[in-house]
Amino acid sequence: MAKRGRVLRDPRLGPGLLMVEGRQYPFLMEGLWRSEVPARPGLVVNVDFDAHGNLNAITAVPECQVDSKVAAGARSSVRPFLEHSALGSAAFVRLTGVAAILLCWLFLNAVSIHLPFFGKLDLTFWQILGALNTGILTAISDVAESPDAGAIGFLAVLVLAGPCLPLVSKQRWASLGGMLPLGFIALIAYWAGGSIHATLGPQVAAASDSAQTTDIGILHAVSIGFGTYLSTSLAICFAISSVRQFVVASRGRKTGRVRSRMAA
Repeated sequence: MAKRGRVLRDPRLGPGLLMVEGRQYPFLMEGLWRSEVPARPGLVVNVDFDAHGNLNAITAVPECQVDSKVAAGARSSVRPFLEHSALGSAAFVRLTGVAAILLCWLFLNAVSIHLPFFGKLDLTFWQILGALNTGILTAISDVAESPDAGAIGFLAVLVLAGPCLPLVSKQRWASLGGMLPLGFIALIAYWAGGSIHATLGPQVAAASDSAQTTDIGILHAVSIGFGTYLSTSLAICFAISSVRQFVVASRGRKTGRVRSRMAA
C-alpha cells in the first residue's frame, strides 16, 4: 500500500525520518530507497508499506508532479474567490450605473424650454415625469418645481431595476432587462415631445407663416440638457451589454442542445 509522505531528516547524517499522514517513521537508505535522487529534508516521496504496516520502499516523487498538484490545489482554492469577485464587480458596476441614471433624472437638467412670455424653464427628467403624470405639461408655464410623478414615477423605479435582473435570475430573458431604461427614456421623450409641440405650436404658429417655420420655431424653443445626454448614454451602454449577454446565452443554449443530441 503506497502513501504520500515527506522526508524530515537527512538519512546520510544518521537514521532518516519520514512523515506520513501525521506519523513519523525512521528509515535507512539501504534496502528502502528506490530513487537515484538523494534523500533530503522536504523531499516529497511515495512510501510503500507491507501488509504489517512496515516500510517496504521509498521513492522520490518527481518535482513536476508536485508542482502540478500544488498548482491544481491553488487553482481550486482561488477559483471560488475569483468567481465571487467577478460577481461582486458585475453587481457593483450595474448598481453604480443605475444610481448614476437615477441621479441624472433627479438633479440634472434634462430639457430647457424658452417660453415667449415667461422666460426659460429648466426641467429635470423627474419633473417631466411629474408634469406628464399631472397633465400640467399642456400648460408649461404652470409646471411646479416638484410635481408628483405618481404611477409614472413608480414605473420609472421598476425600469431602473431592469439592469439588475441578471443578478437575481439566471434565465436568459433576464439579460434583456438592461434595455428597459433606454426604452423608457425613448417613450417619455416621445410623450413629452408631443405635449410640448401641442402646447407651443399655437404660440409659435401665431408668429410664423408656415408649418415648417412653426416646427423650426419649436426646435429653437426647446434645448436638450446635459442630464438627458448622460442618462441616455448610460442607458445605451446597458442596452448594448444586455444584447451581448442575450446573444451569448442563446449561443450557449444552442451549443448545449447540439452536444446533448450528439451524446444521444
